[in-house]
Amino acid sequence: MRGLLKALCVLAVFALQACASDQPLTLDMFGREMTFSKSGRYDLVVLEGAAMTTQVGAPSLPAIAVNVVVPQDMLVTGLTCVPAITDKVEGSFLIMPVQRPRPISDTGKLSSVPPDPVIYSSDEPYPEALCRLAGQGSMRGYNVVSLIVYPLQYSPKSRTLRFHRKLTLSLAMEPANLGYLPVGRRSRETRDSIEEEIRSVVVNPADVSRFAPKER
Repeated sequence: MRGLLKALCVLAVFALQACASDQPLTLDMFGREMTFSKSGRYDLVVLEGAAMTTQVGAPSLPAIAVNVVVPQDMLVTGLTCVPAITDKVEGSFLIMPVQRPRPISDTGKLSSVPPDPVIYSSDEPYPEALCRLAGQGSMRGYNVVSLIVYPLQYSPKSRTLRFHRKLTLSLAMEPANLGYLPVGRRSRETRDSIEEEIRSVVVNPADVSRFAPKER
């Protein structure tokens, strides 16, 4: 459906069909509205609940931030993301390349960035990887991994888009000393409040209690 482009940059919340983070996670994007608009000769695509890719000159496509709570003292060393359900988007598209950020105070003439010739002359799906590790750290004592998921892939030469509506995601982990600060004693009320906060920002909320930090 082609319509007015709206900027959407919010944290993604998925329907999670496997709740244990040491087991594959199923990320379900059914029901997310995808909208298209035109900017000159280029097509712009937006997916509900997604930000956009940032590599200047590359195709501008939806990117979704995902947080996963994992066991204490475990370092994520690898990530795989496999499509479970994929649809070919009907139509032919010349996806707009990512432009350089422009400060609001910059009132000079706008210089557009052309498509990256290496990417746009190829028919290899872009981005190549459907997800990547963005970071890992302590969130209120919980061991949380941040990921970026790319549910759409673009083949520039044939001008086709594929929408991966369901993805299976697996994390590889190994024991490690992560150097997180120890957690002090918490009251029951504080503990429950923090658990609720963590549940609200991860895609595997059922794991929050069992992956809670040990208190001193």
